[in-house]
Amino acid sequence: MRPGDWPQLRALRLEALADTPIGFLETLAAARDQPDEEWQARAARSAEGGERCQVMAWDGRRPVANCACFLRDGAAWLAAVYVSPAYRGQGLLAELAERCSAWAREQGAEVLRLEVHEANARAQAAYRRLGFVMTGDRARYPLPPGGEELTMQRPL
Repeated sequence: MRPGDWPQLRALRLEALADTPIGFLETLAAARDQPDEEWQARAARSAEGGERCQVMAWDGRRPVANCACFLRDGAAWLAAVYVSPAYRGQGLLAELAERCSAWAREQGAEVLRLEVHEANARAQAAYRRLGFVMTGDRARYPLPPGGEELTMQRPL
């Protein structure tokens, strides 16, 4: 991720929110309403050397997958994970997760966690293929349709 990638970050995020609304803690309407300055700030926070790691996969000039990682409570957390439908099943998720994992290890984290909506069976299966297991922790999903987010983790 580079700061100048903010327009592509915005486009991919809007695609993700339209495709899988329960996969994110943001609505499509809220994301659309964000001014350019907010998207620029998001990209800057996630750029190399920033407070978090964010990687994108590209097909030419078009971003097709995204994964972010940040530290919280002594663990690394994956977030904003998305692969465009035409690119699923090609190993992009594994590659992006590994790049985030490498960053997390450099930061001293020993475990990689994520939250996934209980109704998102496709994502849960993909994460299990990457070695994540359910922890038993649950949290209320704050947006419609409600439900719960399940925590999964794997050692780094």
